[in-house]
Amino acid sequence: MQFQELRTLLRQRPFQPFRVYLKDERSFEIRSPEINLVTPSTLVIGIPVPNDPDPVADRFINIPIEVVSRIELLPGTAAVHSSR
Repeated sequence: MQFQELRTLLRQRPFQPFRVYLKDERSFEIRSPEINLVTPSTLVIGIPVPNDPDPVADRFINIPIEVVSRIELLPGTAAVHSSR
């Protein structure tokens, strides 16, 4: 997975939610771009406060970019991104 692909997905307007899959088989849904961040080496995933209509992060998880195995747009979207 590359930094540019993640950055493009987070900046896309209108935003399309997606799921990030890691090589250790964990996955995280990204539904609110404003509580997530990507750098050239790290994806910072904001875990939202449950049931909050205005997303705010309860905590953050730092994921090294190299452990992201693929990204999949959530149902209702047309395309799927995968790692090279």
